[in-house]
Amino acid sequence: MQPADIPFFLSEFFDFLDSPIWRAWPFNAGYGDHLLPSLARLAFVTLILGAIMLFLRVLFGPNGYLRDEEMDREAEEERRQERAELEKELADGEISEFEFKIRMKALKD
Repeated sequence: MQPADIPFFLSEFFDFLDSPIWRAWPFNAGYGDHLLPSLARLAFVTLILGAIMLFLRVLFGPNGYLRDEEMDREAEEERRQERAELEKELADGEISEFEFKIRMKALKD
C-alpha cells in the first residue's frame, strides 16, 4: 500500500461505515452523531459487561455455586503458610512490627 493510497482507502472505509446497514450498529465510528446516542451506547455496553461480570462472580466467586472447593482449601493453606513465615521474620527481627501489621492486613480473608 502506497502512502498516496491512504486517503482513498480511508474515504472508502468511512463510506462503508456510513452505509444504512452499519448506521444503527452500536459500535460505529461515532461521527455524525450527537453526544447522547454515543453515551447511550456506552452505557448499554457497560451494562451488558457488568451483567456478565456479576454473573461470573456469582457462579465462580467466593462461595460461588460452581467454585471448586479445592481452590479455597489451597488458598487457605497458602495464607497460613505466609502468616507463619511473617511471624518467623518478625521473631527473627528481619521486619519491623509496623511492616508485620501491614503485611498481615494484606493476608486477611
